[in-house]
Amino acid sequence: MSVPTRAEVRDVLQALVDGAITRAQANDWARPWLVDDGFPVEDDLVRRTLDRLFGADLMTSPSSHLHGPADFRAWLDEFDARE
Repeated sequence: MSVPTRAEVRDVLQALVDGAITRAQANDWARPWLVDDGFPVEDDLVRRTLDRLFGADLMTSPSSHLHGPADFRAWLDEFDARE
């Protein structure tokens, strides 16, 4: 397994925006590259987006998520603007 490319990260982010994957699935997908020191992420855009995906399922209370669809769309817009 290697660090994902920008295209792969964007595909996962797009899937989150489209509702094709859940917040938890986005989190689980991003986790290995952020918690395992064996995968240094050198691309700042990839790293920032992995960080966001890894936190996509954070909760502010038992029934409320920290991030929602508008946030996911903003993340995608920012990704596309920086690419």
